[in-house]
Amino acid sequence: ATILALAVTDYGSFAIGGEVPVIVYDAKSKQVKTLSGVGGAPMDPAAMEWFYQNGIPWKGSMKAAPVPGVIDLVVTLLKLHGTISFEQAVTPTLALLDRGKEPWHPNLAVTLRKLVEAEQSASGNREQKLSAARDRFYIGDVADELEAWYIATGAFLRKADLAAQKTLVEDPVFV
Repeated sequence: ATILALAVTDYGSFAIGGEVPVIVYDAKSKQVKTLSGVGGAPMDPAAMEWFYQNGIPWKGSMKAAPVPGVIDLVVTLLKLHGTISFEQAVTPTLALLDRGKEPWHPNLAVTLRKLVEAEQSASGNREQKLSAARDRFYIGDVADELEAWYIATGAFLRKADLAAQKTLVEDPVFV
């Protein structure tokens, strides 16, 4: 819930379309794990060729954008360590977005509500419902919308890149 809210309250330092690494200490198992909410680069060889010829752009160019890793990371955290639904986790963020302080707030609210809708309409257990929310973002209609936006902005990411997103859960190098 905090990670989702930070995408609104700390926008500029962090965004829902960005990436986030997390370190978790599980007191019950006494284990530390790292979760890599870092998205991949475009898989299209033409994108790599462009980067080799032009360098990696900066100053906000969508050509340099990785796959958004935040949604998969949040769902992974909820599955592994949470007890609440995606809807419960995103409710405070939706309250922030509904204030509409920034022009992009309504669009993000619509997208997050689509994920809640997917979770609510999915059958199965909590984990399957969480997966439905995640899947709508990475392989469903939200992924279609993202791909169209990437194409319109000249970015290299495509739906196949979104579909390949997976949060890595690993042992830390050092504790």
